[in-house]
Parts: sequence; C-alpha cells; structure tokens
Amino acid sequence: MKFKTIQFYILLIILANIFYDSKILAQSAIEGNYDSKTMTFKAINKSYQIHNFREGLAAFKMNDKYGVIDTIGKVVCKMKYDEIDPFLDGVARVMIYGEYPALYGFIDKAGNEIVPVKFENTDDFFYRSMRFSDFLVVGNNNKYACYDKTGKLILPMEYSNIGNYSNGLATLLKDGKWGYKNKKGKIVIPLIYDYASDFSGELAIVRKGDKWGEVNKSGEIVIPIKYESEIRYSGELGLTKLDGKFGFIDRKGKVVLPFKYESISFFREGLARATLNGKQGFINIKGETIIPFEYDWAGNFINGFVNVKKGNLWGHINMEGKVITPFEYQLTGDFNNGFANVKQNGKSGRVDTSGKLIVPCLYDGMEGFYRDGLMLVVKISANGRKKGFVDIKGNEIINCIYDDAKTFNEGLASVKKGNEWGFVNTQGKEVIACKYTSVTNFTDEKSKVQLKNESFYIDKNGDRINK
Repeated sequence: MKFKTIQFYILLIILANIFYDSKILAQSAIEGNYDSKTMTFKAINKSYQIHNFREGLAAFKMNDKYGVIDTIGKVVCKMKYDEIDPFLDGVARVMIYGEYPALYGFIDKAGNEIVPVKFENTDDFFYRSMRFSDFLVVGNNNKYACYDKTGKLILPMEYSNIGNYSNGLATLLKDGKWGYKNKKGKIVIPLIYDYASDFSGELAIVRKGDKWGEVNKSGEIVIPIKYESEIRYSGELGLTKLDGKFGFIDRKGKVVLPFKYESISFFREGLARATLNGKQGFINIKGETIIPFEYDWAGNFINGFVNVKKGNLWGHINMEGKVITPFEYQLTGDFNNGFANVKQNGKSGRVDTSGKLIVPCLYDGMEGFYRDGLMLVVKISANGRKKGFVDIKGNEIINCIYDDAKTFNEGLASVKKGNEWGFVNTQGKEVIACKYTSVTNFTDEKSKVQLKNESFYIDKNGDRINK
C-alpha cells in the first residue's frame, strides 16, 4: 500500500511539471518593464533570464530553453531553442542541442523558422556582420550553401568555401576551383581559377596553375596571368616575379621597375632594398642605385639609418650610403630613439646615431630602453647572472649585483637579493631594504608587497599604508 502511495505522488509531480511546462510554453507575454535607455527588460517573474535587446527583440530563457520577446513583453517566438543569437538585419541564428553535432537554423522577427534547424555549420553573429551580405551561409559535411533572408535557397549545398563580400563580389570554391558571385547569388566570374583573392578596389588577384594575374569585376583579365609569384601591393606598386627575377608593376600592369633583381623589398623612407648578383643595395623609385650593391645583408631603413653586414662584420649606414657605425661588430640592431644595440666579442653595448660607442660592450643583456634615465643591463660571471643599471652616457650607476631587477617606475626600481625584494632610487641607493617575498612596481606612489604570508601596501619611504 505504501509503495502504491509513493507511485501516486510521483505521478502527480510529473503531471504537475508537464502542466507547468505547457503553461510556460503557451504563455503569450511576459509581464515587466522595458528600459529604452539600457535596452533591457525587467520581468516581474525573476525566473526569466532576458538578454539585451537588438532590433527591438531579445532572447529570453527559462528551464534551459530560449524564446524571443519584443519590448512590450509579447512572446514572438516560444521557448524551444537551446540558443538564440542576437538579431541582425531581421534574422537570428538558433540552435538545438542533440547528439553531436548541434544543429543550427535561422528565424525571422516574427519567430518563423525561415531556415530549418538541420545544419552543422552556420555563420554566428560575428561572422554574419563581417560578410556584409544579405545571405545566410549554412553547411553540412564541409559543403556550404546560401539562403536569402526569406528562406529561399540561392546556392545549393555543393561549395567547399563561400567567402566574404568585397566590393560587391564574394569568392566561391568548388571542386578545387575558385570564382565569384554577386549579391544576388549569381556566379559572375566562372570557377576556373586555382586561387582567387578578395577584390581590392576594382581588381582581384587570381592564379592559374603556377601563374598569377588580376581580373576585374566583369571577369576580364586586366593584368596578364603570367607572373611567377603572387602580386603583393603597397600603395600603387605591386611586387612580383617574372622569368626568375623580381620587379614592380603598377595597378594597370605597367612595369615600374624592371624584373632584374634576385630579391626586392617594398620602399621604406623612399628606398627599396634589392639583391643583384648576390649583393644587397638600395634603389629609388626610378630604379637608380642610391647605395651600391656591396653588402651581404641589409635591413630596412628606420629614421634614416639601416644596419648592414659586410663579410662577417656589421655596421650602420645612412641614406646617402655613408658609414655611420664602423664595421667592427658581430651584430648591430635597428636604431630606436637615437640608439642601437651592438655586439662585440659576445658582449652587448650601444651606439648613438653618430656611431659613437655610448654603452661599452661589457654586458650579456640589455633591456633596450631607458626609464627614468636608466637602462637595465645584465652581466654573467662566476657569481651567476646579475643585474644593474646604466645611464644614457653608459655609466654604470647601479652596479650589477642584484639577482633580479625590474625597470624604473616613478623614480624607483625593484631589485632582488637572494629571495628578497626591495627598491633602489636613480642614484643607486637602496631606499627600501630587500626583505619582501614579492613586490609590484610603484604606481600612484604605492606598491603592493608581501612579507612572509601577509600582503599590504607601502609608500616610497617603505612605510605601511592603507590602500
């Protein structure tokens, strides 16, 4: 008898839950208030989770199912989905969980399922916003199709890739060949290319076999498909390769610099680095040699200087080709804020833009920039790896005696002796003793420190303060 009573109560609970769920699902409105400033809806029933509004609609959730309401609380779409994206251009993506994978579709603002929930892949809100398109891309088994926003099938499920629109056309890939469609879904450039880029202006780069060229939006070949490398543009100049040599063309295909170089870079500060007969030099836009082809390696000009290599030695030259830093270093770096790192006999130092050695080549590492007039440097010796600081003239203001150190901030730098941290000032005085387990850089005149198992803040005198 007792067992039958338990069964009866269980049945009542199940029926009550079914009745409750049915009532919720059948509900036509949610009571509450909409705030137009924050675009949020505050429901009287706190059980509802209501997302922010977009395009006058918001997803809401109860019992792990989502529906859609408008700003007066009217239920536009009943709770039957496991996820609903925000609306974009009158359409929202919906999802239903199940056995892997989850399935996706789309609903309109009336709650109608315009694209059935049967696709493994669809664009989410972010990718839809990136496509600049009225089409909804869906896919199954690595094949993709397009619907319009009324649910009409525009492109069948037979494409390996459907690209984003650029200047009115989007790339398509099918059976290894690329082409283009317009915003009506019509294929306007046939799928005959082995590669096709997005349109940049009125032209797109294409490849047939191992040859490259460009087509216009009508599919006409504007730049012949004959080049041996992809055409890469910087402004109006396109860098490419022909007959094994590199040169430049303009956007109409006219040769700007002849194809005679083994390599060439884009122009930096009016000059381009090029390689001729195995040596590197620099040319101007007219193709005139400004810096002779006599270097084994060259970088790019930065603020009028470039690091170059002759044989096994490195130096710097200016834009007239004048040697600034003599060729006596194992390595030279780019100039930054008037200084460049150099290396000699395995040790690092620093030169200025006159080529003068400012920081002697004594160090095994340098931070690379100055803070509060000092730069962090490293020395490695029998005592291990130690850190200190030099000034802008190369003077070692703080000797390399610390096991670790951080750059200066607000006139103080944290330093470490053994396992304990403290602070030094720009004169090298240890103003806060090394006794802390950890410290942070000073910010707004205070640092957070840890002493044993206690964390607190100190001021620049080392006195404990409130946060």
